[in-house]
Amino acid sequence: MNNKQELNTTNNFREENEQMNKLTREDYKNMEKKIRNDKIFEDKKHTNKISKLLQKRHDREASIIKKQYPQLSNKEIDRILVDYREYQNLISATETLMDFPINYEDANVRQFITKDDIEDLKVAIGEMTSFIGNMEDAE
Repeated sequence: MNNKQELNTTNNFREENEQMNKLTREDYKNMEKKIRNDKIFEDKKHTNKISKLLQKRHDREASIIKKQYPQLSNKEIDRILVDYREYQNLISATETLMDFPINYEDANVRQFITKDDIEDLKVAIGEMTSFIGNMEDAE
């Protein structure tokens, strides 16, 4: 990319950011409401297709575990898969929090955040700190 293209791209981002900053909190709330009410899959055909794909993934993962550990029951395998998904969610959340300042420093996320959201974040941080402390004590 040459200097002129880079400058145009930078100017476009700056203009978009200025436009975003002109939106009011009410504008953001209206957007949030519209997005929340929008359904990705409005018909049963697509919903069933997604359900089948998720079931296939579950069955494939269960099959892999069953091959490795044939002594486990289906119920135990299901529990392992649920625990593993929770582990994946925890790791994903950890990565999000580690990159929090970088990801949200220049974002207009402030426009959406309410005082209640800030309080919820504080409570979540406290809960996470307590959870981590309990994990360290268990070691």
